[in-house]
Amino acid sequence: MTGLAMEGPAMNGTGPVRALLVDLDGTLADTADANYAAYAAALAEAGVEPGRAAFDAVAAGRNWRQFLPVLLGETRAGEAPGIAARKTALYADMLHHVRINTPLVRMIEAFLQTGRAALVTTASRASVDAILAHHDLARLFEVTITGDEVTQHKPHPQPYLMATEALDLTPDSCLAIEDSDVGVASAEAAGCPVLRVVMTS
Repeated sequence: MTGLAMEGPAMNGTGPVRALLVDLDGTLADTADANYAAYAAALAEAGVEPGRAAFDAVAAGRNWRQFLPVLLGETRAGEAPGIAARKTALYADMLHHVRINTPLVRMIEAFLQTGRAALVTTASRASVDAILAHHDLARLFEVTITGDEVTQHKPHPQPYLMATEALDLTPDSCLAIEDSDVGVASAEAAGCPVLRVVMTS
């Protein structure tokens, strides 16, 4: 079951919502178990075992460039790119852990009859493409902004600003759909109203 709760500025009355800007991890799909399994395996190969609680505390809503150096520590931060690459290689075998937010997929499908949609995520392009292909979701999105395309990650507004620019729309005409504090902050900073999603079992 999936719950939806409004958070962030309301539509300001300038017009209808013209596009949905959808986050991936924790919003369109529950990827927490798959992400942890792949990262844990990659980190274990490097002799690092942070545990699930410690991993979730620093990784939620963030790109690997933000959290892997924290888990590795200052002296080993330079190993982060290699571990991220290894995680990507392992991720394909973890896709059975991914649980799709079917009610949200149906909402997007209905919205596409009159509007547009973009995916805005901190995940890597390779991981995003693997999930979208495995679950036949690429068809939903006209634009996909991943963690590989940006220089500033959420909570910075750049990911959402890039999506609205690619769609040639103003931020206030796009509804961001997010689950994390980091993602909500990013969307709000870009000027997008936000619908917050809470995925529950």
